[in-house]
Amino acid sequence: MKNYFITSFLVLLLATGLRVTSAHGQNFYKEKFSRNNFLQAGIGLGAIYSDNSGSTSKFDFPKRPGLSFTFGRKFHKHLDVRANLGYQRTRSQDLGYYSPTVMEVWRSRDQAATSKNNLVFLDVLPSLYLFGSDNHTKRKPINVYGGAGLGLLMNFNKTTKLDLEDSSNHKDVQLTGYVPVKAGVSYRFDLYTDIALEGTVMFTFSDKIDGNVGFNRFNDYPMIGQIVVRRYLDPFKKVF
Repeated sequence: MKNYFITSFLVLLLATGLRVTSAHGQNFYKEKFSRNNFLQAGIGLGAIYSDNSGSTSKFDFPKRPGLSFTFGRKFHKHLDVRANLGYQRTRSQDLGYYSPTVMEVWRSRDQAATSKNNLVFLDVLPSLYLFGSDNHTKRKPINVYGGAGLGLLMNFNKTTKLDLEDSSNHKDVQLTGYVPVKAGVSYRFDLYTDIALEGTVMFTFSDKIDGNVGFNRFNDYPMIGQIVVRRYLDPFKKVF
């Protein structure tokens, strides 16, 4: 009987050891396949460089919330390509911000004195990483990345124009292209997750987003800074 219990104990111990070894072996084998696809979500504050948004030298543009969702895929250890869908609110300064002389010029040219914009944007953008990695397990704790791409922006705006004795409100929907320029710093939170600080400037092809044309030298450029959470996807599981 004593030998029976000793034999049973040794068999149980051996079986447990084999299961643990097998689990570690399967996990190691699984991580050999790089997680090249990722999803990310970001939230932050944005503003717009425009004709009626404020002083460029003081950078006192009104800030409003924005968010984005991204699907990306790594094609090289230093390169990924991502598709971004986002929303951002922007607005101009109040009526009292600019001098009566400027307001009179805008009134005579039928330009908007104030604007409120709801921007929906979609772009595709390749990103280059300072530190490359062949596998998600070999990512550096800190990385720096940046890139530029092409996108489409739809603007649902409300503008205020000045008449001789009063003001009038106008609503409009605009569609324009833009070049997104993005830069970020990411931190490896765990094996499958990064947290990043990310900034984007959208160099649009339009000067009409704020309803005011020609007061500044350049077109209207929305910009946003975000906190981003990125999750690398299991290649053996479906995304949806």
